[in-house]
Parts: sequence; C-alpha cells; structure tokens
Amino acid sequence: MWPYLYRWLIGDLGAEGAFEYRAIHIYTVLVVAVVCLAACLLCGSKKIELHKKHCLLQGICWFQLAFEVFWRIIYVTVKGDTLLGWWPAYPCNVGGILLPILSLCNWERGKKMFYLFGFVGGILTFAVPDGIFCRDVMSFPILKSVLQHTGLLLIPLMEYTMGKFRPSLRHMPWVILGLLVHLLNCEGITRLWGLTGDYMFFRSGMPFVIPGVPQFITLSVIGLLTLVLLSIVSDPKDSILYIRSFKKKQA
Repeated sequence: MWPYLYRWLIGDLGAEGAFEYRAIHIYTVLVVAVVCLAACLLCGSKKIELHKKHCLLQGICWFQLAFEVFWRIIYVTVKGDTLLGWWPAYPCNVGGILLPILSLCNWERGKKMFYLFGFVGGILTFAVPDGIFCRDVMSFPILKSVLQHTGLLLIPLMEYTMGKFRPSLRHMPWVILGLLVHLLNCEGITRLWGLTGDYMFFRSGMPFVIPGVPQFITLSVIGLLTLVLLSIVSDPKDSILYIRSFKKKQA
C-alpha cells in the first residue's frame, strides 16, 4: 500500500498532462461552488445562532492553518523539497496562512489589506489554473491547491455573509498596501533567499497579455481595476458615500 500512497503524495498517480477545463477540473469547481454556496446559506440563515456560525468559521480557519503546516511537512519529508519550500513565496500561500490568522484575531486592518486580493486570487486560480490540474486523478498536490484556494474563498465569503467584513472603495489604500506586501515578498524576500520563480506571475504565460506591453503592467492595471470594481459591488452605498466625501475634500 505504501508505494501507492507515496505516489499519491508526490503526485505521480494517473496520467500526466494538461487537464484544465476537463473532467477533474470541472467537477472540482462544481464541488467548491456547492461548498461555498452552502457556507453562505448557513452563515446567512437567521435560524442558526451567531455563535454556531462563528464556531464553523473558526473551525475552517484552524483546519486551514493545520493543513498549511501539514502539506509543507509532506513536501519536505516525502517529496524531498528543501526547507525553503516552507516559505510562502506565492501570494496564495501567503493568503493561506494570513487569512485564517486575521479571521481568528479579528484584525480589521489586516482584513482590509488581504481579504479581497486573496478572494480574487482564489477565483482566478479555479478559473485559470496554472499547471494545477496536471494529472487526471486527485493527487495530493492537486488536493493541496484545491483546499488552499477553497479556504481563500470561504473565509472572506463567510465573514461577508455574516456581516463581519464588507469591502468598500474606502478600503482601497489598505488593499494597495497589501499588494505592496505581496510584491515585497514575491519579488524581494524570495530573491534574497535565492528563489527565482515567477511568484507574482509577472512573466508567466497568463492570458492577460497585450503585445508590446510588459505583462507586469497589464496585470497590475487589470488587477487594480478588478479590486476597485469588486469593492464597489460589495458595498455600493458606502463606496458612493466615500466618493462623494472625497469630492467634497477636493472642492
């Protein structure tokens, strides 16, 4: 049994290939969508006590943190990755650690900085997976990415539905600060440690490409516009009030 478990843990089971938008990817997205919808219905239900909703949210946060440690142990001890593999180089790896901690600590400024970007990152990962579904079976590396990014969706969604956190356009300065933290981590700290990957996807084969325009500019502009629009949609009333107050200051 161990050889099969070992192959599952290192992601060597099944056929290798690009299985994005095929059965394993589509079924995974459907399951994640159902889980997110169920969580929102539970958190939005008036029949369920607020204490029970908080317990559910905290349980998800603790599971997320435990899993972030667990998969790193597996990657180092079984897959043979270096200890640097513990470092959350990718933004989603940072979010997988930060979002549950911010929720458990109920740090409002931290939520303003990282929740929205983490949520968008979760959606983008399932919509445009970059090499995640590289096998036709749910191997551990694929399951790791699925669970991690599901957490990035669930935590902000549940807090939004419960009324604990509501993004607004007035939070954009904090959102931008959070983006700068990710940039410092992905393009600064990782380089100091000798990691050379494209952790912010500024140089990867992403679909948001305009010929002749550096990809980091394209992604930065599209990303900021997406975050602005999502902030407005999340709380249009407060966002309009913020715009009006900003105009009054400028007058």
